[in-house]
Amino acid sequence: MENKIYDILSKIQRWLPAAGAFYLGLCKVWGFGFGSEVNETIVLAAALLAATLEISSGKWYKENEIKIVRKE
Repeated sequence: MENKIYDILSKIQRWLPAAGAFYLGLCKVWGFGFGSEVNETIVLAAALLAATLEISSGKWYKENEIKIVRKE
């Protein structure tokens, strides 16, 4: 995954739970429908995206193994 795409998806993943909570709050205030369902769907999408990004990070670190040299 390209760095730019990773960065964009990472930002989206961080904002998804806030968006879900915001919509759930609006549902309670304004009586919008399906508040719990929409919020749970957003939370699940955020979890899936987090797992995908974690896998991508692990692959990147494995492919670009950075060796730390210690001075003794």
